Amino acid sequence: MKIVLSADYFYPSQMGGPSNSIYWLAKALKQAGHDVTVVATSQALISVPVNTWITRDCGRVIYTQNPHAYLPINHIWYGWQAIRNADIVHINSFFYPASVAWVLMSRITGKPIIWTPHGELNPAVLAIKPLRKWLIVQLIKLTKPRLCFHAASAPEAECIQQHFGAGTVVHTIRNRLEMPVLLTPDSIERSYLLFIGRLHPVKAIDRLLKAISTSNVFLEGNFQLLIAGPNTHRVYAHTLKRLVKTLGLSAKVSFIGFVGEPQKQHLYANALLTVLPSHSESFGNVVMESLAQGTPVVASIHTPWQLLEMERVGAWVDNAPDTLRQAIEQYLLMPSKEYQACRERAVHLAQQTFSIGDSISEWTQIYDQLLASS
Repeated sequence: MKIVLSADYFYPSQMGGPSNSIYWLAKALKQAGHDVTVVATSQALISVPVNTWITRDCGRVIYTQNPHAYLPINHIWYGWQAIRNADIVHINSFFYPASVAWVLMSRITGKPIIWTPHGELNPAVLAIKPLRKWLIVQLIKLTKPRLCFHAASAPEAECIQQHFGAGTVVHTIRNRLEMPVLLTPDSIERSYLLFIGRLHPVKAIDRLLKAISTSNVFLEGNFQLLIAGPNTHRVYAHTLKRLVKTLGLSAKVSFIGFVGEPQKQHLYANALLTVLPSHSESFGNVVMESLAQGTPVVASIHTPWQLLEMERVGAWVDNAPDTLRQAIEQYLLMPSKEYQACRERAVHLAQQTFSIGDSISEWTQIYDQLLASS
């Protein structure tokens, strides 16, 4: 089967979870014997060939260089070439400008589409630049394409159907990852909390800072908070750094910026706890990445991670600062033996549940259905 996937950000970029999710899916599809093509952009990348087809372990890939993010001429042009030869078109990202063009090109060529919004239709995300996003949603509705969607969680599926109707076909398949090498922590004394992700208002990092600022356990203990991730919202990043000073946390909080492989795996493995306090997540890859290295996670109830509570590998709580504080302190004070058992459960859960190879049959079934219905 010939499958073409779009990607605004794509591995080795680490600008958000989809960079890796799309790569892991493409690689697993290729290993399963499919003919895979990825049309990505060169955004947030330095040392990749641009506007040139290359062969990678995930299939045929092109990193398009465009005049501007909102003028993705080459992404559309190379997408047109790939779509004409494809059996299935898998579009990623809802509000990237080229996505609308991909829908129209797929409709012209009669190719079946599956669309993964990656959480961009969730209310907290729609609240940012709402007019532009509302106009794009209306434009898609006017084209009346034969669409089906992919959601990474049941709440995201509900959001999609709220916009496109209860009868809209939405396939829910959770994200999975290529399992990393399990690392042994460098030290028994793991003394830092970890946030990893974009510095963006939807991530609610400010609430995490307020939470630790009121925790005597954190302030008086040998604990740090490391904030790792690209600065995608300068105003918010400035607000966070100013808040750190205001709250008297300058000696306890470090902004370490973008983190690539293999440093990211070492960060996860050596963290005491990963915290995801977001206002909205369609999935939250950092949770399964952290669990894969044995590190428990505190995630907000605005993420689809109630599994953390069910499997006793973390907490799923409201992201109010006081609630976050209580959940974090549970792990700061946890006896060593109990904590080690939690880490072991985390690794077992990740290996049994989140390996990308286990989902390929699900994807193949969906692609086959799309071909049959077209």
